[in-house]
Amino acid sequence: MALTYDEAVAVQRQHEARLIDLAGVNAVGVKQTDSGLVLEVTVSPDAAIPPELDATELDGLPLKVVRGDYTLQ
Repeated sequence: MALTYDEAVAVQRQHEARLIDLAGVNAVGVKQTDSGLVLEVTVSPDAAIPPELDATELDGLPLKVVRGDYTLQ
């Protein structure tokens, strides 16, 4: 069963401090995709993807790793 937005944000809050401390990670956030909510983790283009991100989900929320540089909007 898919998580609600509030449940997805709770998963993000539970894991974001640990994830943002991983080498190369510069953003963590809940995103809506065509297939539902995901926890998107942005890794710098020139950084190795941390092995901790070799997972399909965290606490029932699908994990999506993307390459990019986060810029404050």
